[in-house]
Amino acid sequence: LNPVTVLALSTWTFSRWTMIAHHTCHSGYNDQDPERFNSRIFAVGSPVRRVRDWFDWMLPEAWNVEHNNLHHYRLGEVEDPDLVERNLNDLRSWDLPPLVKRSLVAAIAGIWKWFYYAPNTFKQLKYAEAKKDKRTPPEGDQHAALTLPALFMDEPTGVNAAEFFAKVMMPYLIGHFLLLP
Repeated sequence: LNPVTVLALSTWTFSRWTMIAHHTCHSGYNDQDPERFNSRIFAVGSPVRRVRDWFDWMLPEAWNVEHNNLHHYRLGEVEDPDLVERNLNDLRSWDLPPLVKRSLVAAIAGIWKWFYYAPNTFKQLKYAEAKKDKRTPPEGDQHAALTLPALFMDEPTGVNAAEFFAKVMMPYLIGHFLLLP
């Protein structure tokens, strides 16, 4: 295992998301290269576009709904899916020493994309699709944070775990951990 390669791939993946995908999805590059870096077509519409433009743990369509629509338009409000005060409420209520709580936050910071962000963005996509199609919204609390372990619990989450793994997690796992190495 070469740590330089791991660091380089990690930096590329992070930069691809923060500097290219984030700004493209916010229409920041629409006038630069409208055929490729346009917010309406970037990474959406087909698996080929997803892999070519932005192949990450999150489904780009789901991130567009969760981040661009819900997070930015409801910043700091109860409807903000990334409201840290609500999403870490359980951790704050646990009877643990502060050092243990901080250590848990540090650990989650290293895995949050696949542990929290991938399932939560997909959940918000499912709610948005139901609303757009005038269907009954999925069961569960739309504003509650959805983490990977919660997909396997008995409580309704609004997400079909098999669909989530097939559309979101498996392509990334296969691409980055089977085909790429």
